[in-house]
Amino acid sequence: MASIFESDFLDASYGYRPNRSAKEAIGDLQFKLQFGKVGYIVEADIKGFFDNINHKWLLRMLQERIDDAAFLSLIRKWLKAGILDTDGKILHPESGTPQGGIVSPVLANVYLHFVLDLWFEKRVKAHCKGDAFNLRYADDFVCAFRYRDEAERFYTELPNRLNKFNLTVAPEKTKMIRFSRFHPGMQSRFVFLGFETYWMKGSDGVVKVEQRTARKMLQGACRRIKEWIKENRHLRGGNFIEALNRRLRGHYNYYNIPGNLSSIWRFTTGPWSAHSTG
Repeated sequence: MASIFESDFLDASYGYRPNRSAKEAIGDLQFKLQFGKVGYIVEADIKGFFDNINHKWLLRMLQERIDDAAFLSLIRKWLKAGILDTDGKILHPESGTPQGGIVSPVLANVYLHFVLDLWFEKRVKAHCKGDAFNLRYADDFVCAFRYRDEAERFYTELPNRLNKFNLTVAPEKTKMIRFSRFHPGMQSRFVFLGFETYWMKGSDGVVKVEQRTARKMLQGACRRIKEWIKENRHLRGGNFIEALNRRLRGHYNYYNIPGNLSSIWRFTTGPWSAHSTG
């Protein structure tokens, strides 16, 4: 099914697609902001997205490209598969996709392709006089606009658009901010896919879009690795070092982007590192 819709998905979509990654999304975001004409950012997150996908809407979307009644019936049954409740009862959900289902990411992409990506491209961007783009990874997305009134209009219309499809934004993760090379500094920043993005004037006087590990993500990573070290200091030296390095490499491989060396260094030489030899 992924191959059926892959040719339809827009460039704005990065999650759960072949040869696309979160790091690519972060890199493309930096490029678009640096060389585009952008003044405002709307960052948003959908509350309980995977639990609130409307089955009727999803099946209607699938029917746009799939003309196979038996296959669609199978998807319908899979969506309605019973869930064992804590009291032993079998519940048949009216919305959402099964947790951990192998098809769930594909269905989620199909859903937001129609709900968000196409709407932004054909209705929002088409009516903007200035530059505008959206960039989405799964249910996490960010939208950029040149003009304030166009950003405000989108920010106002977004909840209504999502509500139509049984979705709501997470208020604590949804906001509009001023984001301009003429207002550099950490006070105008936003978080996307674990990275803080902001304008900063360098020592050479040139203002550039910078990205670093989000503060909460870095603090959480340091806390978890410190806890892991305390719990596993009983391991023999070689086994301990090997297991520790796997965790360090995982963090490094994701957060290792140009300009983020200081955050990487803080993680690899953080206050927990003294325990690594204990």
